[in-house]
Amino acid sequence: MKYFITDIHGEYKGLELLLKHAEIDFATDQLVIGGDMINRGKESGRVIKKLKDLVDIYPENVFALIGNHEEMMRNYLRSGDTLWLSHGGRDTMRDFEKTFPNEATRKEYMVWACNLPMVFEDDEFVYTHAGLNPYEPINKQNRDILWMSETDFYSLPKEALFTLTRNKPVVHGHTPVERIYFDGVRLNCDLGSNTYSVMEERGLCLMELDRMIYYVYKQSTGKIEERKVLRY
Repeated sequence: MKYFITDIHGEYKGLELLLKHAEIDFATDQLVIGGDMINRGKESGRVIKKLKDLVDIYPENVFALIGNHEEMMRNYLRSGDTLWLSHGGRDTMRDFEKTFPNEATRKEYMVWACNLPMVFEDDEFVYTHAGLNPYEPINKQNRDILWMSETDFYSLPKEALFTLTRNKPVVHGHTPVERIYFDGVRLNCDLGSNTYSVMEERGLCLMELDRMIYYVYKQSTGKIEERKVLRY
C-alpha cells in the first residue's frame, strides 16, 4: 500500500492516531511525507523525531520531503532570516529545546529536516510539497516546488505536467483545501492542519493512494473520518 501525509504542522497526536488507524506496516507499505512537518502546532519536535526515526528505520519504504516551513527554518539557521520566526518559528524552537534537551541531538534533527529532498518519485506518482512547474528545471533553484499556490499549479496545462512527469500524477500539499479532489494529474492532500478558518473545517489527512481514500483527523473533535477522493 502507498500512503501520503503532508502539512502536519506539529500535530503529533493526529499523526500517531492516523498511522495507527491505517494499520500501516512500515516494513512493506510505502509512506511519503510531503513537508511542512513543523510550526503552528504545539509538538513540532515530537513530529520531527517520529518521522526521522521512521525514515532511519525503514529507509526503503519511508521518505520525507522538505516543505517551505523547513526551508524557512533552514534560512534562519544559515543566515538569520527572521521570516521563520514570524511563521511559528519561535514556538517551534522552544518545543525543539524541550524535546531535544541535548544541543547536539537537537541540531541533528533540525539539520535533517532542513536538508531533505524536494521531490520523490515512484513507479506511479511524483511527490512534492507544493507542485511542479513544467517550464522550470526540477532542481534546488526551482522554488515553485515549495512555494507555488494551488491556483498557479492548477492553472498549468495537464499535458505540460504529464510531459514533465512522464504521465505520473503529482501528489502534493501546501495550499489547504476542505475536500480532496483528483483531476487526473494533481492531488492536493493538505486539509489545513492547525490552521483556522471560519469558512472551512480543518484537519490532518493521511491519503491511501491505492484505493484513493483518505483518513481525516479532525482537530476540533479528536476523531478520525474516512472519505473517498472526489474526481473531476
